[in-house]
Amino acid sequence: MVILWIGIRIGILIAIILIVKSIKTSSHDVLGVNIYCKKCGFKTNGLKCPRCEKKSQSFGV
Repeated sequence: MVILWIGIRIGILIAIILIVKSIKTSSHDVLGVNIYCKKCGFKTNGLKCPRCEKKSQSFGV
């Protein structure tokens, strides 16, 4: 019975946290994906930046 009460309290706490987070986020912020690279500003649509990542992978040679 005690485990049930602990589970209910944890569930209510998680629900309150999610409600607060949904209230604080803007309605236009769907996924929070960065469209532009933070370093160079190139449009990446959430993928790795081709300009900033290393061109060759030489295994440390």
